Amino acid sequence: MKKIAIIYGKVENGVQKKAVEVLSKILLDYTYEYPCCFELGTDIPADCRKIYIGTKASNSYIKSNSKATLSHGDEYSISVKNEVVIVEGYDDSGVLYGCIDFYNKYIIKCEFPHTDKYRINCFEKPLPDFEYSSYPSVSDRGIWTWGHVIYDYRNFIDNMVMLKMNTIIIWNDFVPVNAKEMVEYAHSCGVKVIWGFAWGWDTNCRKIELDRLCERSSGIFEKYEKEYSKLGGDGIYFQTATEVNTEENNGIIIAEAVTSFVNKTAALFYEKYPDLEIQFGLHATSVKTKLKYISKVDKRIRIVWENCGSFPFSYIPNDVECFGETVDFVKEIAVLRGNDDSFGAVTKGLTKLDWSKFEHMDGSGFIGTSSKSMKADRVVRKSKIWRYLQAYWLTNADKALEMAKVMSKAKNGNLCVTALIEDGMFEENIMYPAALFAEMLWNADADIKELMSEVALRSYVDFA
Repeated sequence: MKKIAIIYGKVENGVQKKAVEVLSKILLDYTYEYPCCFELGTDIPADCRKIYIGTKASNSYIKSNSKATLSHGDEYSISVKNEVVIVEGYDDSGVLYGCIDFYNKYIIKCEFPHTDKYRINCFEKPLPDFEYSSYPSVSDRGIWTWGHVIYDYRNFIDNMVMLKMNTIIIWNDFVPVNAKEMVEYAHSCGVKVIWGFAWGWDTNCRKIELDRLCERSSGIFEKYEKEYSKLGGDGIYFQTATEVNTEENNGIIIAEAVTSFVNKTAALFYEKYPDLEIQFGLHATSVKTKLKYISKVDKRIRIVWENCGSFPFSYIPNDVECFGETVDFVKEIAVLRGNDDSFGAVTKGLTKLDWSKFEHMDGSGFIGTSSKSMKADRVVRKSKIWRYLQAYWLTNADKALEMAKVMSKAKNGNLCVTALIEDGMFEENIMYPAALFAEMLWNADADIKELMSEVALRSYVDFA
């Protein structure tokens, strides 16, 4: 078998370096030894099979030899010709995702040729020519989770990378002691970190005095300045008094009161931080027939909708009876404030917290630094939940794909969709439903049957 050389351009300790690392690990399963990695311009053995990776700006070989025309963030192209491979990205993240999809879209197809031999090692013979390019249907794709139940933040983020996810929203009782270190690692992997905290929110929203919400605005801004502004994150996410199933609280219309409060509070942020990404986590159950008020939320604020109806907005993946109504509602809210507003959603149907056992923290702690034995025990305990979820994702995956398509078409891909994956040991195992939904966010126009089989063939995807 020919040795493989990965040839990269000038990179720092950032996302393109992560791309080299990821591609090296992928190839190790086929070559049984790590490929050699060379910076362009160094001596490369003539008998190596060469894989050039980078952007036109970072790798002059790609600039001279690639015919791809890339124009979207995260976009990549893959070219295999005469046994020379070029993985080009529009940007650094595009390089990373191109390396991952060199495996997903090319190596797997060569590995499983649909013959009675079933599987071959494609690197033991000449590589067939290939051309492919892609960019995501949804610009910001990721996970929403409580930070308390991230048990290994590096592995968690590494697994997000393998699913081409680029955004994590983390909700915590207190800012983690090692929050800044987590942000730095996430950024080295092309992942944005949005920190979540309360704007007058409580686990029992019925207790909130809506007529006094605006009194909290200055304190909320001060909390951001003191605790979050120096962490190096990419924005903030908040929840307020909407997590209820009624549209009024003590005779006050929740949608009206919340809109006034949110706009007043956000104004304090925008005055000093005009480019700050602010995400408003809104539960649709409390505003569903009062959208005229929500339409007045400042367009600079990204409304991130939850609880919009049936699966994939329901915790239960076989809850599809009202799917048509849910689609109609999502189409309405996607353009509620016009086509130029910021839209987002948190989907469910994957793992969630067990609130009967969950305990709030009394102070700040470390995020994602648990022991090996603790993680192993928790994997076993979560496996039966994943088996249940997996069964109905296999049944209703077409609904999730249709919803991804509805959202992406409504906003021309310019939106943020995160899947709620809490306490599911995502850092240890990438379970099939999570991998499947991540691919739907990348390619909402895919054929469902092809998508399901393609994701199932990936060696890093696990089944319950």
